[in-house]
Amino acid sequence: LEMDLPRQRLSAWERLANGRMRAVLFDWISQVHTGGHAPVALDGDMDPQDLLFRTFSYIDAYYSAHSVWRSELQLTGVACTLAATGLQDGEEQGEDHAELSAWLAFVTEGACTADDVCDAALRVQKALGFKMHKPTAYTFLRRYLRKTGWTQESFSLANYLIELAVVDANFCKFRPQAIAAAATVLSRQYLAQGIGFQQIPCWKAKLLRAAQLDLRQELAPCAAAMSHLHAAEHGRTHRFVNKKYEWQRLHVVSKLQPNAPADAAYFVNYLEDDMVAS
Repeated sequence: LEMDLPRQRLSAWERLANGRMRAVLFDWISQVHTGGHAPVALDGDMDPQDLLFRTFSYIDAYYSAHSVWRSELQLTGVACTLAATGLQDGEEQGEDHAELSAWLAFVTEGACTADDVCDAALRVQKALGFKMHKPTAYTFLRRYLRKTGWTQESFSLANYLIELAVVDANFCKFRPQAIAAAATVLSRQYLAQGIGFQQIPCWKAKLLRAAQLDLRQELAPCAAAMSHLHAAEHGRTHRFVNKKYEWQRLHVVSKLQPNAPADAAYFVNYLEDDMVAS
């Protein structure tokens, strides 16, 4: 992140709609989460995608209600990471908490101290309260894929698609369950490029029933927007999300040739067509 930004408070509109600053912050946070030499508290038993998406969710929720200096974006980002781990600064978890706080301060290259990270994480926890427990797009994605069937390859592709979407500020208008359902649909459309899936009877009906979304007003528009985003982002190697999903362990899904973008009407027809037999 650029650290020589003017000390200017972001208005509510800028916090949520300034796609460039939000995308830069999320891109950097993703690099932090996947970087080498992370402490056990960040690179241990926790699901890394769950931690990443909860961090994203906390950042959006915090910025939606609080003014923040541009120079504090990194601090707030790593504070949300610390809050997302659920670690508390106490006797039992104090060592992991201290180690992670110090490491998160280190990755900001001197922008803040470990104490700054801890204090900011406490502010985030206090400000968000029950909102810290809201499900994310990743939460819903796992639920929908269990209902509709998945493979390791389709799971990687669906994760790539929701990560592309959540980083893009234009998707803030969609609920996380719509983003997850759209990725579930699109991840089943790349069989010709080697992305297999389980054959689950009536998977479309099961998805619509599980998601409880308005097909025409929410799911189809989100799927259409995601198909356009996938095509637009293809080949943009400066985006860390694209580099990340070039990894072999994530099945190189960012290198797939995107299908031609479709409109919402296509997805309405696709999901309604022969649902009983699908």
